[in-house]
Amino acid sequence: MKQPAPVLIVFGQSNAHAHGVPLPPEERGLPPCTRVFTLPCVPNQAFSPAPVVWEGYTSLGTNLGADAEETACLPTYLARMWEEEPDLPPLYIIRISIGAQGVTEKYMWYPDAPRRLRPGPHGIADISLFPLSCDVLRRAADDLAARGLEPVILGLHWLGGEEETGVPVEKLDVLPDIYHRLFRGWRDAVGVPLPIFLYLIRSEERSASIGEDPRCIQTINKVFRDLADEDPSVSVVDPRDCPFYDPGEPLVNGIFSPDGNHLAARTHRWFAETILADAKKRFR
Repeated sequence: MKQPAPVLIVFGQSNAHAHGVPLPPEERGLPPCTRVFTLPCVPNQAFSPAPVVWEGYTSLGTNLGADAEETACLPTYLARMWEEEPDLPPLYIIRISIGAQGVTEKYMWYPDAPRRLRPGPHGIADISLFPLSCDVLRRAADDLAARGLEPVILGLHWLGGEEETGVPVEKLDVLPDIYHRLFRGWRDAVGVPLPIFLYLIRSEERSASIGEDPRCIQTINKVFRDLADEDPSVSVVDPRDCPFYDPGEPLVNGIFSPDGNHLAARTHRWFAETILADAKKRFR
């Protein structure tokens, strides 16, 4: 019987890598994990037929999208928690995100974006994220299987969608079709059951305060809920379910950073705690 290889996938834009939410100084620069593995940018940030290369997880150089270093993000919190659980099998983490990139035509997650790959930090990185993500997922799944392991996807966690708040609401009717195409491509790439978790985006109050049309947020979150209703392998994650959510706190609500847009460190930690609790039930 093959040994299970739990895999966490985190895709999206700035909230996927906790932009603007640095780790505290005492939590930076820790040595690589020994029981949690990930894909360093070199040599994996490429369209390639070669097998992926796994290394012990660190919070440096492990996002195959834009450079996003030492941030208090969901993958980093889960990696550190998992490292302290010797009864769980080793974990594999795949991360791809670039800030300010949605899924509609002018953004890097758009399924039909011309293939290109220019690495670098936000503002420099120019990557066709959908074909890269499919390429990486296929190579990763094939590599694990070739080593006699059985990839078990804990979930593809999508922390994206915010950038479509800048798209006229009347043009958002394309979203269901685009997400169906993304899901189909990712599922074909991994070749095993792929649960998908869609994280609802920021508050309508925040949108109104910066001059956005709050109908865009309503539409995007409704699309996420509709996708979950039609597909039992798709779920919605609402940050407002955090125990510290405070509806009376303007804009920040207890779950966002002071900018009212990026999720706070403790919110990412709560996501990780939830995933770990589910994994313990599954693998013990």
